[in-house]
Amino acid sequence: MKSFADLKANARSALLGRYSVLIGAGILAWLIAALLEIPFSRMLQEGFYYIHIFRVIWAYAGMLFVGLIGALFNIGITHMHMESARDIRPQFSDLLYPFRNRPDKFIGCELILILISFVCTLPGAAVSAIAALRSAVLTSLVLSSQLITGLILLAIGFVVQLILGLAFSQATYLLLDHPDYRVLEALRESFRLMKGRKLHYFLLQLSFIGWWLLGILTLGLGFLWIIPYMLQTNTQFYLNLKEFS
Repeated sequence: MKSFADLKANARSALLGRYSVLIGAGILAWLIAALLEIPFSRMLQEGFYYIHIFRVIWAYAGMLFVGLIGALFNIGITHMHMESARDIRPQFSDLLYPFRNRPDKFIGCELILILISFVCTLPGAAVSAIAALRSAVLTSLVLSSQLITGLILLAIGFVVQLILGLAFSQATYLLLDHPDYRVLEALRESFRLMKGRKLHYFLLQLSFIGWWLLGILTLGLGFLWIIPYMLQTNTQFYLNLKEFS
């Protein structure tokens, strides 16, 4: 596997002359998702304020729908990065690639990953919620014990979620690279490819902490360049990973 420095050097090379279209695609995708979410956010606020349970349910359903639309746009951006990595100039129309090419597979993959995250955090969240609801009748000692148990379960769930997230992190790339793959096939292949390489990928993400701090110091403006840099580096990691599969 290539070093972080080599991956990032390849990313910078692939981004030369392509930053503008990738930044523009990212801004456009964010704006569309943000505009679509506005009515459902208002519906959620009104549902809680007026205690309309069905409005709350519809609001959450709508926000899930918007989240999936946003995920498809993000996959379109990933496709653009794969094109850039292979020295193909991306076009704005590539942003719609997942909408035109079996969007059900990409949505299915996102839903499975969401379900995995939900299952991992459910035990800790449930125990913590029960402790909070019973706080009026339990002694502080028992309540403290339940809260500690809930926090421990949440921590364990977070670690499991992190490990599985790293294991399945290449599934989207595989679905883009192999249109014939089914969702579970892509997840299994990602799991196989990431064996023994999850820590390497995790440390690669941590290596961008300094860039994240720089983005914060520039009031978010720096992220216009930092996020494409990170995404292209992750794409370079996938291509390098495929060389050793």
